Amino acid sequence: MERRTFFENVAKGVIASCYVLEGPEEYIKRSALETLRKRLLPEGLEDINETRLTDPDADTLIAASETLPFMSERRLVIVRESGMLQGRAKGYDESRSAAALAEYLQNPPDTACIVFYVNDKADGRKKLYTALKKCAEIVQFNALDDRELIRWIAQTLKKLDKQVSASTCQKLTFTVGTELYTLSGELQKLAAYAGDRSEILPEDIDAVCTKSTAYRVYDLTGALTRGDGKTAFTLSAALQRDGEEPLYLLALLQNECRRMLAIKLLREEGLSPDAIASKIGAPPFAVRQLSGQVTRYTAEQLQMMSDACMETEYLVKSGRLPQEGALEKTMLQVLRIRTEGQL
Repeated sequence: MERRTFFENVAKGVIASCYVLEGPEEYIKRSALETLRKRLLPEGLEDINETRLTDPDADTLIAASETLPFMSERRLVIVRESGMLQGRAKGYDESRSAAALAEYLQNPPDTACIVFYVNDKADGRKKLYTALKKCAEIVQFNALDDRELIRWIAQTLKKLDKQVSASTCQKLTFTVGTELYTLSGELQKLAAYAGDRSEILPEDIDAVCTKSTAYRVYDLTGALTRGDGKTAFTLSAALQRDGEEPLYLLALLQNECRRMLAIKLLREEGLSPDAIASKIGAPPFAVRQLSGQVTRYTAEQLQMMSDACMETEYLVKSGRLPQEGALEKTMLQVLRIRTEGQL
C-alpha cells in the first residue's frame, strides 16, 4: 500500500486489523502512526487502550491483542524492533513464534489493530514477513522525490503562514539535505527569521540554515575552483573538527569534481541547466551554480581533478599513503591544476 492511500483510508475510518509500516522515511512513518493513533483511540483514553511492545514473542503479542479495549472500539498494539522481521529474535523461538502469529493473524480480533513498526526495511526472507504479506497491509514509506519534497516544504510553511518558490525549495534541500526531521527544524527557523514577511527568500537560507556536510564540501570545492586556498583549508579543518573523516570528505570532493565535469560536457552539447539536472540527478539550483564555475576549466582539467582524488583514495586504502594529510595533499593538487591551466 502506498502511504497516500494509507492516510486517505485512515481519514475515512477504513482501518485494517494489522499493518506493517516500513521504509527509510522516518518522519512521515511516525506521522502515519500518530495519525492512526488519533483516529483509533478516544481522546483522554489513549494510554489505557494502547500497548507498546519491543520484540515480543507470539504469546505476548497475542495476549496484548486479545485484551479488550476500554470505552473504545479497538485497542492499538504497537510492535517495535521485532526480531521476527529484522535481525534475530531475543529470548524466544523465532520459528515457533512466527508460525503461531501467522496462524493467529489469519483471523485477528475485531477489537485490536496491530502495527509492526519497522526501522527502515523488514527482512523479506523472514517467515513472518512472508505471512504478513498475505494478511496485513504493508505500507511503504520511501524517501520523497523532488516534486513531493517541494510540495511538502510548501505545505509545511503554509501552516506557518509563509510561502516559498520552487527554486528556493531546491536551494533549501541542496543546502540542508532532504531528511525531513532536519528540514522541519530548518523551516521553523526560517519562518521565525522572516518575521512579518510572508515569503521565504534564498538569502534567508544563507542567513540561518545549518549547512549539511555535502553542502559544506560544495563550498570547499567552490573555494578551490576559485583559487581561494585559504577558505578551502579553513572549511576542511572545520569539517574535520566536526568529526568528518578525511576519506569521506575526499570522496565528496571527487563527486563534486565529477559533477562539474558532467556539467561541462553536457553544456557543450547544448543542454539547459534543468535538462542537465535531470540527466545527472542533481538539483537544478546546484547545476546553475556550478555552471558558472566550470567555464573556468577545460574538461581535461576537471578530469585531472577527479583523477587526483581517486588516486589519493587508492593510495590511502592500499596502505601506500598515510591518511593524515592525504586530503590536504589532494586539495593542493586541485589548486595546482587550476593555476597551471591559467599559465
